[in-house]
Amino acid sequence: MFRRVPSQTNGGFTLIEVILVVAIIAVVVTGATFGLGAITRTRLRSSAFKVTSAARFAYNRSLTQGTTTRLLFDFEKHTMAIQETDTPVTLATETQLESDAGEAVDPWDLARARLEEPLSPVEPISPFQPIRNKSGKVLERYTAQPVGDAISILALITPHETDKRTDGEGALYFFPGGVTEHAVIQLTDSSDTVYSVEIHPLTGNARIHNFAYEPLDELDDEGEVQDSL
Repeated sequence: MFRRVPSQTNGGFTLIEVILVVAIIAVVVTGATFGLGAITRTRLRSSAFKVTSAARFAYNRSLTQGTTTRLLFDFEKHTMAIQETDTPVTLATETQLESDAGEAVDPWDLARARLEEPLSPVEPISPFQPIRNKSGKVLERYTAQPVGDAISILALITPHETDKRTDGEGALYFFPGGVTEHAVIQLTDSSDTVYSVEIHPLTGNARIHNFAYEPLDELDDEGEVQDSL
C-alpha cells in the first residue's frame, strides 16, 4: 500500500508579493508625509491669522482709544502680547538708545535723562503697560500668549530697527490717528516652513505670504489678506 507524501510548500514571499508590500509601505509613508505637511501648514496659517487679528485689534484700539498700542514679540518664549500707553511716545532709534534695539519711550523722560546724565548711555523705561478694563484689572487675554502650537517667531522687520530682529524682544507700534509701521512678522515651524504677515502702515490690514517675505518697496494696495495656497 502506497502512502502519499505531503507536498512541501515554500514559506517565502514571491517577487510579486515583495513588490506589493514595498509599494504599500511607500504609499503609507508618502501619505503620512503629506498629512504632516498639511498639519504644519494649517498651524502656520492659524498662527498667521492670530497675529493678523492682534494687529487689527491694536490698530483699532489706538484709533478708538487715542492710545499708542504695540504688539510685543518675545523670541525666546515665542509669545505675543498687546500693550498700550496714554503717554505720548516717540520711537528712539538704536543710536539714540545705544542698545540692541529701537524702543518707544516717553520723550520727556528721554530729554530729562539726557540733561541729567549727558555722558551716560540713555536707557529710559518704556511707558507701556498691559491692557486693563475700566476697573483697572489686567485683561489676561491680551498678556503674553504663544503665537501658535509648536510655532516659533523667526523674525520681525520694522522701520525703526536697522536690521531685522531675530532674538530678544521686538515690537510693532500703532499710533493714535490710525498710523502704524510697515512691518513683517515671520513665523516658522519644526519643518522650517515659513509664513510671513505683512502689516499695511495706513490701514493696519495684513497680507499673509506663505514664504519668508521681506519688503523691498512700499505696499501698492490696501494690504488685504492673501495666501497663494
